[in-house]
Amino acid sequence: MSIPSKDNFLASLRRENGARPTLFEPFIHPRLAEQLIWRRGPQLWDTPAHYVDTMVSLRERTQADIIILDAREYCMHSLFEMLHAAETMIPETSGCVVLCRTQAQVSECAHSPAVCAIGGYEDTRPYCLPFIRMDKTVTHAVMEGAHGWFAPSDAEACYAQYGTSLSVCGGLGADTVSAMEPLAIHRRVQSLIDTTQNRGYLIGSGGEIAESAYLSLISMLGIYIRNH
Repeated sequence: MSIPSKDNFLASLRRENGARPTLFEPFIHPRLAEQLIWRRGPQLWDTPAHYVDTMVSLRERTQADIIILDAREYCMHSLFEMLHAAETMIPETSGCVVLCRTQAQVSECAHSPAVCAIGGYEDTRPYCLPFIRMDKTVTHAVMEGAHGWFAPSDAEACYAQYGTSLSVCGGLGADTVSAMEPLAIHRRVQSLIDTTQNRGYLIGSGGEIAESAYLSLISMLGIYIRNH
């Protein structure tokens, strides 16, 4: 199993040449996550610390370079608990990207040594960390100087048009991947890896793969891990 590398993740996000492909799949359905980590139950998600522990286990199974934590529904006290758990549990070579909805959440995350980038919604904008625009349009993300844009679909076209301005994160299309045969997923992901050379493209569906499409998820992860 490869050692996680936030430096590899950040290199690709900054459109530098990463040593290997990197993964950005923030929305794995909880039931699929439980299948991947071979554990199940509400106790995996019921506190900020348990949530972080679950996501650390999920990173191990997916072999992602970083852990993605969704803070959007957390109050500030719970966010503090989540960040404290992240600082305790996340490996030194890794780091976390935190999805934030408010500028107060961004500011709190900016003080945490565990956080290596922010995924922002609405009017959030960090000034001291790499930033992935999770909503709005790719042109908006380019204009505000975001390092990356969370593409819901059309990864290839988005990369061809905007890949010199920001990194495309995801973009395979969650519904598309959910309906594809494993071989087709392998070929598409491999083509993107070959085209982008680990620069400015982060592998992912761009949404949430259907709960019923476990084979599609592990097919996408499988070709990523083979190249990783």
